[in-house]
Amino acid sequence: METNLLKSVVVALALSLGTNAWGGMATLPANNGTSTEQSADRPDVMPQYPGGLEALMNYITSEMEYPDDAFRNGLQGTCVVQFVVTKTGHVDQVKVLRSISPELDAEVVRVCSQIGNFEPGQVDGKPVNVSLTLPVKFKLESNIPYISEELLDRANNGDMEAQYLVGYSFYHGDGVPLDWLVAKHYLAKAAQQGHEQARELLEKTKRYLRNELD
Repeated sequence: METNLLKSVVVALALSLGTNAWGGMATLPANNGTSTEQSADRPDVMPQYPGGLEALMNYITSEMEYPDDAFRNGLQGTCVVQFVVTKTGHVDQVKVLRSISPELDAEVVRVCSQIGNFEPGQVDGKPVNVSLTLPVKFKLESNIPYISEELLDRANNGDMEAQYLVGYSFYHGDGVPLDWLVAKHYLAKAAQQGHEQARELLEKTKRYLRNELD
């Protein structure tokens, strides 16, 4: 598995979203630190994320990282997570309903816990807590022969400059298919090691993923 992953180029993190993802709302106690009010089974108005489901998908995709151990072990699949959007618009009580692995589950919980600024759901014109369910899909693709195996090998084994070069290539579509998700993965690794150009390009990549740039 290790050898195959060293040849892997695409580390694509995608989200599967749809109206059905917001169904099946269970009654859960939502403790936001001030109360233990239950979530509404059938709110009159569902919680709304600014910009809708696509904007929420873009936010989560831009913030999610593929954990190193999961990447190297070829772990992938769909994690189903549930959380409560409180009557103040914050996310509370994030829990995994369908697991992939501890490291991937933890990353989904981490990112979902940071989501905020929802317009809360309503019942009879008053804000209420509402439980939502969301599938998050991690996917690995391999054997796309556009970048040399030697450069990928260096990048996947921690070489900061190689990580930057691979990220730069995918950011610009230079010799490889343009893919900001893959670019973000490698640029983040280089930025964590102090590569300033990678850090700057990583921030721009995140802005593109959030549709903040034309």
